[in-house]
Amino acid sequence: MKEKFNQMIAGIVKPLLKEEGFSKNGMNFYRKKEDLIFLFNFQNSQGNSAQETKFYINCGIHSTNIDRVIGKTTGLDPKESECYFRKRISSIVESTNDGYVITQETDLNTLGLKLDEDLKAAIAMFNNITSTNDLIDLMIEKNGLNNYRELFKYLLLTERKTQLKQFVKQLHRTFGAEKRWAIFENNLTEVLKDNNSKETIAAILNDD
Repeated sequence: MKEKFNQMIAGIVKPLLKEEGFSKNGMNFYRKKEDLIFLFNFQNSQGNSAQETKFYINCGIHSTNIDRVIGKTTGLDPKESECYFRKRISSIVESTNDGYVITQETDLNTLGLKLDEDLKAAIAMFNNITSTNDLIDLMIEKNGLNNYRELFKYLLLTERKTQLKQFVKQLHRTFGAEKRWAIFENNLTEVLKDNNSKETIAAILNDD
């Protein structure tokens, strides 16, 4: 099934994404606009066999501006795991199937139509992110614990007090009742101390 997978990438995915401004590097497709980098990553399942290939599509958005502000060094072609926003495409299109399966019976034209639909839905979401500010809003709304320290540090260093308060309160609403909240609070407190801030997490949470 590996041959069918490669055929699908070359004949369906690559032309579609090229038309949308993406370039291929391995199993990653990148589109870069100013300080933003958009990514599709095609990940094969570890359980694949000669009879079946399952793969996932991971989506990511990176910002070189966030890198610069928080002092992080990332290459021009960041991995999906290095992106500040990352989700499986199944989450973005709200699919009950987390991946795609290719078997001997799979019709690539039918699969291609499904990929076309899902990729275009994700691209539409990407197109709504036109600046690092848009990415920050998306991270606050959707990221949960992904890169929460990096986001907190960025908001702190750029003095975005309203967004910082919103983010901390949202984290507390979601995770404050869990035992691990103490770990998150300590991590955020370390960020405050490392950046010479006299603010406290308790004060942020109590600020109306």
